[in-house]
Amino acid sequence: MKKFILASLFTIQLFSVCHAQQIFRLSQYIQHNFLFNPAASGANKHSSVGASYKKMWAGIDGGPKTTLLFYDKYFSSKKVGFSSVIFDDKTGPTSRSAIELNASYSIPLNENKKLMIGMGGQFMQHRIDKEAVAKYIPGDPLLDGPGSVFAGDASAGVYFKSSTLNLGVSVKQLIQSKLDFIKTATNIEGRLYRHYYFMGSYNWKTDESNVLIPNMLVKFAGNAPLDIECGVQLEHKDLFWVGLNYHHKQSFSGFAGVKLDHKFSIGYSYDQFVTPLSIFDDRGNSHEISFRYFFIQ
Repeated sequence: MKKFILASLFTIQLFSVCHAQQIFRLSQYIQHNFLFNPAASGANKHSSVGASYKKMWAGIDGGPKTTLLFYDKYFSSKKVGFSSVIFDDKTGPTSRSAIELNASYSIPLNENKKLMIGMGGQFMQHRIDKEAVAKYIPGDPLLDGPGSVFAGDASAGVYFKSSTLNLGVSVKQLIQSKLDFIKTATNIEGRLYRHYYFMGSYNWKTDESNVLIPNMLVKFAGNAPLDIECGVQLEHKDLFWVGLNYHHKQSFSGFAGVKLDHKFSIGYSYDQFVTPLSIFDDRGNSHEISFRYFFIQ
């Protein structure tokens, strides 16, 4: 029964190349706004470079794995932000690698508030491991098509930033580029689908040492249900943070991190998934770790 469900999960993920959610997720999304909204590029003012790794469904062979490298910088004299992202995302027999370049422009509203507008471009390679597909789905039409497809796409967003409130709306895979994995007369056209994001957080300074940050991330993609995550994070003196997240009908997360000398941060997140992964002994838990260095003079 477990083998059947595992094969079904991989099959669903395989066809999500053509339908539904197609973009990786991070539990510590509040730390990486510009990964989902190009308008947030440079929002921190201090340039930074970092890496993140997430392994979902730990203990299950072929579970999703995402590796990211990123850089962002803000040019205050030009009111322009820039970010770049390189990532590799794998699930079962499917994988994709991409490079993204994003830019933002800030419109000052007053001393502590600004509106940021951003656009970005992505170049991606989507791959299918035919040998792995044949193991679970012998005779699938995908086996007669190319094992690799290249595609380019774009993103856009708006981001409002103040000393307390942060709000962003963005869309990724704006062009909806085609993915021709199946080249037959009965081919159901595959493509990248638009993903819409709404992100919000509020910095509530409870005292001189602590800031409480309730936050929410709402995602929507064609042919997929509305996806909602929310949580709260506590930061102490820019030295460490702890938090909890809830991913609606999917998982619970706990995370923590430290910042050394206000420049180098290390964060870790643990996710506990629920149905349908609850049939596995470890209930499909996930681990995420991130590193980031801020260039502070």
